[in-house]
Amino acid sequence: MANEVNIYTPRYLAEVVRQAPPVYTFFRSLFSNVRVSPAERIDFDLVKGDRRMAAFVHPRKGGKVLPSTGYETLSYKPPLINPYDITTADQLLNRLPGEEMYSGMTPAQRAAQKQMEEYNRLNDSVIRREEWMCAQAIMTGQIPVVGDGVNEIIDFGFSNTAALSGDKMWGEDKAEIVKNLREWKRKVSVNGFANVDMCIMGWKALNLFLDDLDIRSRLDTKNYGFGVINVKELPNGLTYYGHLNDPSLDIYCYNEHYLDDWTDPENPATKPLVDENKIVLINHAPNFLMGYGLCTYLDDASQQWVSAQTARLLRSYVEHHPDRRMLEVQSHPLPIPDKVDSWLVATVCEAGE
Repeated sequence: MANEVNIYTPRYLAEVVRQAPPVYTFFRSLFSNVRVSPAERIDFDLVKGDRRMAAFVHPRKGGKVLPSTGYETLSYKPPLINPYDITTADQLLNRLPGEEMYSGMTPAQRAAQKQMEEYNRLNDSVIRREEWMCAQAIMTGQIPVVGDGVNEIIDFGFSNTAALSGDKMWGEDKAEIVKNLREWKRKVSVNGFANVDMCIMGWKALNLFLDDLDIRSRLDTKNYGFGVINVKELPNGLTYYGHLNDPSLDIYCYNEHYLDDWTDPENPATKPLVDENKIVLINHAPNFLMGYGLCTYLDDASQQWVSAQTARLLRSYVEHHPDRRMLEVQSHPLPIPDKVDSWLVATVCEAGE
């Protein structure tokens, strides 16, 4: 019929993408400079300056050349993420989850509803992977790419780390939390040319921070000159705890977790994105690079290979024996902290209880 709409056409699939609800994540928001590459690799030039000042010269002499520090071209190949879902006839003949017992929905209507729900589920899984990749890039300076047929590490050369030991660790007798934060903030300013204004803590580090007698005395309600505690729950596990005036830092705790089902496939474990015994000092808007590589697929109609310059490629196609429809999302994401050492990761206590 002339008014029928084929829900599997690219036009309809584009509507599915547009109507899908967004998923907000914290680490991913730090990589706000989104670039979609026209090739499978992402290349960028890194120009690292210094604090060299212009020289004084005599009025009767010529100027002095300011030496260039040069640049380095870095190239990365984003990994492939390709989750998919299968729809079979028996799924459309039965009631979908959440459907009323006697709704009277036809199989075609169920197919349309299921497509929307499955796209949301597939897209959420991609975004969760992107959030994990961003967190790994910040916490370790590396992204392990481990999966079916792949096992490699993308290393960004991050080295701005610190680790406390012995009685200097938080929670010990000689802990100097304020002194630590001042020194680490200064270290980022000197080495990374960045002014950090937020501190993200793992849950154990946060508890030791709040329980420290020196911190508690400084954050007393009568001592507004040092800082203030003002707890606010923010989306996706991020909790704002307050502000320190010296050093000037907003204090957060990030409670987001992920399912690690590749380290030990027989015993998948839920792990925090921010290790319990670590803290991160970083600027709230570092504008790191979020790159996407080219998506390539075999078009069913033309039987030709097609490349799409997009962050997400949504495809639907059929297979037979048995009959089923496939819905898949293809993406080649790679978060790149292109201003390496503009943040600091510190281990402040022992892990575990």
